[in-house]
Amino acid sequence: MKVMQVTPEFPPPLIGGGGYHVYNLTRELVKKGIEVTVFTFNSTKNSFVAGKVIETQFGNVKVYRFPAFPVPRTIYSVAPTLMPSLLKEETDIIHAHGYQFFTSDAAALMSKIRKKPLILTLHGFPRGFSKILHRTYFNLIGKKTLKTAKKIIAVSNRVVQEFKAIDVPEEQITIIPNGVNLEEFSYALNGSNFRESLNMKENEKLILSVGRLEEIKGFQYLIMALAKIQSETNSVKLVIAGPEFNYGQQLRKLAAEMKMQDKVIFYGPIDGKEKLNALASADIAVVPSLYEGFSIFLLEAMAAGKPVVATKTGIALELIQNGKNGFLVDSGDVENLSEKILTILNDKKLSFSMGQKSKNIVGAFDWRKIAEQIISLYKQCLKNA
Repeated sequence: MKVMQVTPEFPPPLIGGGGYHVYNLTRELVKKGIEVTVFTFNSTKNSFVAGKVIETQFGNVKVYRFPAFPVPRTIYSVAPTLMPSLLKEETDIIHAHGYQFFTSDAAALMSKIRKKPLILTLHGFPRGFSKILHRTYFNLIGKKTLKTAKKIIAVSNRVVQEFKAIDVPEEQITIIPNGVNLEEFSYALNGSNFRESLNMKENEKLILSVGRLEEIKGFQYLIMALAKIQSETNSVKLVIAGPEFNYGQQLRKLAAEMKMQDKVIFYGPIDGKEKLNALASADIAVVPSLYEGFSIFLLEAMAAGKPVVATKTGIALELIQNGKNGFLVDSGDVENLSEKILTILNDKKLSFSMGQKSKNIVGAFDWRKIAEQIISLYKQCLKNA
């Protein structure tokens, strides 16, 4: 079977959860003997000026990176050379990722022209368009892309509900969540090295949060919560790890205004073994987002056996049993966020119990199992083509 993965991002670099998803799915598909080709944007700055299609290798997988330029006043980017290359490629299945991306719209057009089944994975509902711009996009392009998909995969029930609200038929949607590489968490991890790299004292507690530095991730509320936590204990540090994106300067300014600049560490992008060691070193993981389709960091923290505090958005509502394997709080509720973090930090027995319960839940999200579900959907679509 030949599968084409069409996605706005594919590491390196790793920007968001969608790219992480495609990366791990591709790796598992190849292990199972499926031939995969990846088509994505060139994520370097001014990629359109460079003007070249870059071909790289991910193991035995060819990855084509296309120069793209943004449409003014939108989050939409266009890659004019993508479509001709898609049409040249031989494939059995076209698997596109994300809604309101040129990559998915081009994949849908190719599906119609080449009569190949399109699978579309929805990682969340986009937040970067105004209502007027979204309505325009939906009526002109988005509705056609969604209808072209033979099957739509949603990563959580929250995502299903969001797309049902714009009249996507529920019978067209299958829920297949993101996964986690549980093998990586079966080895002994070295958290002490990570703590040493931050010059942390032995008695200091480490709060870890990972994601792009943008407003929707809610790190501003976590910094405010830290200020409240500091009023009760002075032996805590907060590590926020992720690429700069568009909100880092505001977060640093807020930390300074709250007099938390010495307690908040902006670590930058983190992945692979470095992220695993960071998780091993953490006393608690926090997901303070205003919106999430599916927080992969939440899944990783659970796999690492860490107690979690998360806002009531995305997969957290389905994964966290409030008070048993973590705490759920309302987005932006600084008081409750600080209270729940302190509860865990001050209770070693509760912390350990929550972490163990999370490890028991997360087994169903092993990437090997997730890949099998997606392959089964591929076969179903080919059979009914």
